[in-house]
Amino acid sequence: MKFSFKHMVLLAGLTLSMPSCSFFEVEDTIDPNNPTLESILTNASRIQINQLGIGIQSALRNGRSNFVLVAGSIGREIYNLASTELTWTTELLGSTNGGFSATTLFNGYYADFSQTRRRAEFFKMAAENSAPGALTDAEKDGIRGFVNTVEAYTMLNMLNMQYKNGIRIKYTDLYSPGDLLKPGPFVSYEEGLKEIRRLLDEGATQLAAGGATFGFTMTSGYAGFNTPATFRKVNRALAARTAMYQQDWTGMLTLLNDSFLDLNGPMTTGPNFTYSTTSGDITNPQFQQMNTTASPVVAQSLFITEAEPGDTRVAKKVTKRSSVRAMNGIIGEYDVSLYPTSTLPISIIRNEELILMYAEAMMQTGKLAEAVTALDKVRVAAGLKELAVAKPTVVNNKAALIDELLNQRRYSLFYEGFRWFDMRRYGRLDQLPNDQPNHKVYEQLIRPFAEVQWDAKNPQ
Repeated sequence: MKFSFKHMVLLAGLTLSMPSCSFFEVEDTIDPNNPTLESILTNASRIQINQLGIGIQSALRNGRSNFVLVAGSIGREIYNLASTELTWTTELLGSTNGGFSATTLFNGYYADFSQTRRRAEFFKMAAENSAPGALTDAEKDGIRGFVNTVEAYTMLNMLNMQYKNGIRIKYTDLYSPGDLLKPGPFVSYEEGLKEIRRLLDEGATQLAAGGATFGFTMTSGYAGFNTPATFRKVNRALAARTAMYQQDWTGMLTLLNDSFLDLNGPMTTGPNFTYSTTSGDITNPQFQQMNTTASPVVAQSLFITEAEPGDTRVAKKVTKRSSVRAMNGIIGEYDVSLYPTSTLPISIIRNEELILMYAEAMMQTGKLAEAVTALDKVRVAAGLKELAVAKPTVVNNKAALIDELLNQRRYSLFYEGFRWFDMRRYGRLDQLPNDQPNHKVYEQLIRPFAEVQWDAKNPQ
């Protein structure tokens, strides 16, 4: 199913009625996430609920492009050689004194994910207060579980980018008049992960009570995961991803067993964001024309030169340019070519990642043989030999297996927003390459300027 224009308009309506302010005005500061209440929050019809549900799925794609561009650049996977915005190859790579500017453009993902999170809250409120008979009790539970999963997904992305800055886990009490525009406090990285995990667990319980079908249409990207019971497996997969960042290896294994993990299944199984050229929809934001000179996204050279011979993932993800592109000391010889056409889907979470998470949990709990078995599944799928043949000294060495795991994640999950976080959680940011002597790898992004303004106007 494509996203129709009416779904986009209805979702956009959740932001149009609020007053706006200049990005630099403090005196008129409002919630930077642009919330609004709409008449559909009470007595919504089933048709309106359906439109909102489809709209949330559309909005969930927002923020993806900025998120992977920024994380990929800091993680030294790719570079955005934008001819119209040089800060991608200066400020973002640490070559400017003083770090990030207060109004940095690199926090665009934050506003997009925050808006989706807020809209999801409104969707839940609309369902809970819908017109009599519009939804069954089970369908309301299904929507609650869906919304909690959406919120957790956006919050985890925001939190990993902000890291020790933390995020707001309770930015407003939507049910108390007068509190709508008041921010909640920022919490630590650890507290943020705990809340995300709680939301996912609560969502899993709600989805289990969600009945046979959702009370709204799940779009084509969720084929195989479009009922409360099957979508719950996605929820559990995202909870396993969260447990990984918490280093809760035992809990991670339990969650993976409750997800759609399949050691013998296709690597690509999982839900996707879908795109089209249909009027009112959007195309894949990571698609690019090859050999463009305007703003090419190029691979960091070591991704090619350090690849294991025979790794088929390299040719699937990068393409040699007809002419080298250079900017601010960055040499681009290979374009990123993950998506050859503008309508190809983007994975939200897939079996390949789950297998790699399973391998990590096994090695971290001392079950090295099981870890090797899982890593071999990924290696063989990428055209490589099993570890016992290719790297026999690695098989019984936990430290070497962790190196292997990080390398497999590097090539399997290239330009998906993981490399920076992986190297950070293993204390290896200093191992990421710097193309110029004055480059440095940041640990986190600066807190968004609009959030700072919001706190200034609403002191705790």
